[in-house]
Parts: sequence; C-alpha cells; structure tokens
Amino acid sequence: MKAYVFPGQGAQFTGMGKDLYDTYPAAKELFHQADAILGFEISKIMFEGTAEQLKETKVTQPAIFIHSVILAKMMGADFQPDMVAGHSLGELSALTATGSLSFTDGLQLVSKRALAMQAACEKQASTMAAIIGMADEDVEKVCKSVDGVVVAANYNCPGQLVISGAIPA
Repeated sequence: MKAYVFPGQGAQFTGMGKDLYDTYPAAKELFHQADAILGFEISKIMFEGTAEQLKETKVTQPAIFIHSVILAKMMGADFQPDMVAGHSLGELSALTATGSLSFTDGLQLVSKRALAMQAACEKQASTMAAIIGMADEDVEKVCKSVDGVVVAANYNCPGQLVISGAIPA
C-alpha cells in the first residue's frame, strides 16, 4: 500500500523545485503556468528568493503547493497512491496531485487562502512557533499565564503543538 502525505506551511526552502524545472520540460511549463496564474514570478522567488521572502504567507503557501503538485506529477506512473493526506495547506496539494482539482483551480484556491491569511497577519502583528516535546497541558498553561494573546493553535501530533499570538506576547 502506498500513501503520500503532503506538507503544509513551514516546509519551504530556497531552491525548491529548481531541480524539477531544470530536469523536466513539463515541470518548466507548469512553473510558467503558475507564474501566469498568480501574476508574479513565484518560480524566481522559489529558486532564488531569500528565506524572508519565502516566509511571507502569500508566497509560502503557493510555493509549497506548486512544488508538491509538480513533484507528484513528475513521478508519472510511479505516483499511484492508495491514499493521500495533507497537513493543512497540504490537503489542497493532495487533492490536486490526485486529479480531484485541476492545477489551475487548486492554485487559485491556495492563492486566495494565502492572501486571506496574509491580510489577517498584516491586520495584527502576530507570529507562530512550533513547540516540540512539551505536554499540551503545560503549553496551554504557559500560554494562559502570558500577558497578551498567545494560544495553542494547531495540535499537530503528540509532542508537537503550534502556538500563535501577538508578537509582544
């Protein structure tokens, strides 16, 4: 049985997808299509951008989606999953990689999602951090003791919890 799990925000890195772009003409075509759909050269940011540029939600989410979907597509006949799953944003990558959504529709959804989340981030200066190795109850207790807004936001798996809140807090 084959299962593929697609990553969410946080899996980005400078140079992501460049090997696919350089190796597969079909990948190059999809990167150019993504640039056109988004209205900016996301491929250039993915290949050469700074970590800071890639960290912006409006860039990060489409970049991870594009990389994930193109990688699955370039696997060709070897991509025959019995099941797929995705972490957060990765759910849309999984749906697109398996053909439930077209590349265009999937990318447009991801872009709208990312822009909405970016707008929320800009409205209130905030940040997120993954806490690894602490009990959920202990993290929640610390969050409640902080002056300002800090909350447990994502319970990723046992031993990993993401907190989010106002930067000063």
